[in-house]
Amino acid sequence: MASPQSKHLHWVYLGVFALIFLCLGIKQAFAADNNINFAADAKQKGAQAALQTVKKLSKEIQQLKSEVVDLNKDLRLMEEELLFPTSTQATVFVSLDIGQFFTLEGIKLKLDDKQVASHIYSEKQRQSLARGGIQRLHMTNLNQGIHTMSAFFTGLGPNGRPYKRASEITFTKGKGSQYIELAIIDDLAKQEPRFEIKQW
Repeated sequence: MASPQSKHLHWVYLGVFALIFLCLGIKQAFAADNNINFAADAKQKGAQAALQTVKKLSKEIQQLKSEVVDLNKDLRLMEEELLFPTSTQATVFVSLDIGQFFTLEGIKLKLDDKQVASHIYSEKQRQSLARGGIQRLHMTNLNQGIHTMSAFFTGLGPNGRPYKRASEITFTKGKGSQYIELAIIDDLAKQEPRFEIKQW
């Protein structure tokens, strides 16, 4: 028969073993938690690094786009200089003053009795012209000498009725560039539009 002292030691050993198992379980759980935290931290750092890379690439792409736009402008200017030298260049612009008495719908342009350009206008384009914008309608090469230009304007008049008008100019092309403006002007005194071709 076991003595009381041996029984007491038995319970002490059981308690020690239980305590050891409990400590081991806590340690494993703590280690698992730490591993999870480390994994989460690693993922977060990876995500941040990827985000920084994307931002850097996006910035570089925007810079490249800007450089491409500038390059296209330079190439377009060079192309115009090659195709339309200053000595023979002639450019026609369209302007609209207020536009209260005339809603511009279309323009046809003739140069020396030959149609060289036509344009149909959207509401957005009309608003842009009414705000002071100027449209380049046509660019060409002209020899020095006398030329005739005719412009045919179509749209809606003061009462919303179809309105057609034509204007003509005879001009002399000199050595330098020639600029001509097709101007649509509101005549407030007569309450109607006026169409002019101006030589610059």
